[in-house]
Formats: sequence, structure tokens, C-alpha cells
Amino acid sequence: MSEIRLPLPGYAYNFDLLLEIVRRIAYPARMLVQDGVLWRFTCGRPLAYHQEGDMIVVRGDGLADFELAGIARKSAQVLGLGHDLSAFYAHAAKDKRLWQAIEPLLGLPLFCAESVFEALVTLVIEQHISWKSALRAQRTLMRQFASGKLVANGRTIYDFPSPAQLAAATPSQLKSLKITDRRCALIIELARRVAAGTLDLESIAALDDSAACASLMQIKGVGTWTAGNCMGRAFGRYPLLAENDVALQAAVRAYFYAGKGEKSAGLIRRALGAHGPHAGLAGHFVLLRWVLDRYPPQMPNSS
Repeated sequence: MSEIRLPLPGYAYNFDLLLEIVRRIAYPARMLVQDGVLWRFTCGRPLAYHQEGDMIVVRGDGLADFELAGIARKSAQVLGLGHDLSAFYAHAAKDKRLWQAIEPLLGLPLFCAESVFEALVTLVIEQHISWKSALRAQRTLMRQFASGKLVANGRTIYDFPSPAQLAAATPSQLKSLKITDRRCALIIELARRVAAGTLDLESIAALDDSAACASLMQIKGVGTWTAGNCMGRAFGRYPLLAENDVALQAAVRAYFYAGKGEKSAGLIRRALGAHGPHAGLAGHFVLLRWVLDRYPPQMPNSS
């Protein structure tokens, strides 16, 4: 058993709170939390993450020495170890209603997907569909196409399919996801372009927020909601306020207006729009507070 130790940052970082959120929103079969341990694939390897004092300990079987540095870097990314939110918290504390909504999430890291491709595919699945239906579709995608799986205490987790794996898929094979034909075609087209090297999604990390969002929206089928959330899911960057997100509308209505008024984009703009560059991140945390309060921990199926 190989071991990597990642030091916790000097600012607020709450691994236990991360586990609580993962229990609720990790798309099934991708990650699993059991007895304080987060199980997930990283760099194609099934790994176990847990906290020991001021360290996150990463363990995996049969890791070669040459893999360790890459796994450490990618683990820090997916666990959100590089995002200092101190300035955001200081700003949020000046707004009583916002702070009341997000204070219980103090220290929740901006955990990320392993790649822009993964972030974008999962968001394409989530377009115009209920959260539970999206989770079922994501579970189906991984069960059907993932090359790696791990059985942990009777439950199975899967690696996310690579671009090459999804590039080889046919529209009929994606019917099992029960999403629209248009979105199935978009997933296959994205995978084919990435696998062929004609679409470099990972390179947008070097762009500023405006240019990165614009680059994503050049892809047919990717609009403002998908691009903004992809930036957050892939990099922990939230340049856009997701005012058309119906779940965020419900959360803002509950936390800012005591459940009164119609759920609308205008409601979000009134509550969060004045926060400028912090507005997108404020929306992200308000939405996660809603998830924490509203949804019970999920127990992934064992198959």
C-alpha cells in the first residue's frame, strides 16, 4: 500500500464537511464515503483519502514511484486544497443574510472534477433535467463505459470514462442514459474532438474567466449555465451568477426571503447580484447549503 501525505492549507479547510457534501451530491458510482474515508479514482487509480491531523493521507495499492507526484497534484486539485477563500468569507460576512446562509459551510473546499472533459460531460447530462434523473444517467454512463472499478465494502465505484471510450460510443448505446438525443450526440461529439486532439478543453485553465467562458460557449450546445458551472466544477472558479438555476432560485427564496415570493432569476439578482466578483461563488455556497439541508446522505447501490 503506497501513501501520499498532503498538508492541509493554513486557511479554513474542513475535510469532514467535504465528506458531508460528497455524501449528498457526488454522482453515484464516482465517489464513496465510508467511515471517514473518501474513495475515488484519481489518475486512473482507485484511492482512499482520509484526514490525519494536519494532513490528508492518500493511499492506493501498487502505485509506482513515478506516479506519485502526478497523483499528488491531481489529488490537491480534486480536493480543492489550493483555494484560499478568506477574502470571500470576509466579504460575505458584511451581508447578514448571505452570511447566515453560508456560515455553516465555512471551510468547505472548492473540490473539483479531474478534468474539464469530465466536468463538461456531467453538466451536459444535467441540462434541463431533474437532479435525481441526472444522477441516474451519470451512474449509467460510468457503469456502461468505465474501464476501471473498485469494490469497497460491498459497493462499487467507477472511474470516469475517457474521451476515447466515449468517442467509440454510438447514439444507441447512450439511449440507456434517458437524456435527449441532442445531448447524447453532443457527448459523443465532445469525446471525439477531445480524443482526436482538435478540441483542447484543458487549455482553458490558462485563460481569464471571460475568455474561458467564451471559449466554452463556442461549443454548440454549451450556453451560459453550462459554461459557468463548468468553470466552477473544473477549476473552482465561479465567474457567473447562475440566476436561471431553479435549485438556486429555491435556495435564495428560502434563505433570503423566508420562502416568500416567486422563484425567479430576478430574485437571485436582488439577493446576490450586488456582490460583484463574489456573486458566482456566493451562489455556489448558497446552493450547497440548500443541498446540505434538503437532501439526506446518499447510499450508492452495490452493483
